Amino acid sequence: MAEPEVEAAWRAEFKRIGETQVRDALNSITDEPKRQAAFRWLGDEAEARRLREEQAHHYVRWTFFAAVAAVIVGLIGVGLTLLH
Repeated sequence: MAEPEVEAAWRAEFKRIGETQVRDALNSITDEPKRQAAFRWLGDEAEARRLREEQAHHYVRWTFFAAVAAVIVGLIGVGLTLLH
């Protein structure tokens, strides 16, 4: 494993390049510590993406429930209005 400062510089480089290009360039990285750092960075990025997607799914689910509840309340309101 490389020095923390060196790995931090590599991670900044990977972030600048982007996930897709880092993944495409893995086979051409000949420096093994840098290659391992790239694998770790890609894993960290994948985990961060998974957490963002999970959080977004949570908000979508609750927004859907709120919309359904609003429709039900609206239907009840219309029904009560028609009864009067």
